[in-house]
Amino acid sequence: MNAATGTDDIDDIYRALQRNAGRERVTDGNVDALIERARRDGDAQLELLLREWRSSCGEDAPPSSTVQGLPPPAGGARR
Repeated sequence: MNAATGTDDIDDIYRALQRNAGRERVTDGNVDALIERARRDGDAQLELLLREWRSSCGEDAPPSSTVQGLPPPAGGARR
């Protein structure tokens, strides 16, 4: 399937994200499906990162003080 929200494409993007790649393929059109996939698979870290991406890129962006309380990603430095 070639559509950005197609199941095959979502699976490909999801697998890439699990390998810490493919972030450039996340769009407004597929982020909800990717969040749902991460939730179903029990990948809480990927789900959180996708929700954060959606919030920082969409209309529901929280004030920056809300995001500051989140723990840093594994291997990342705290700001």
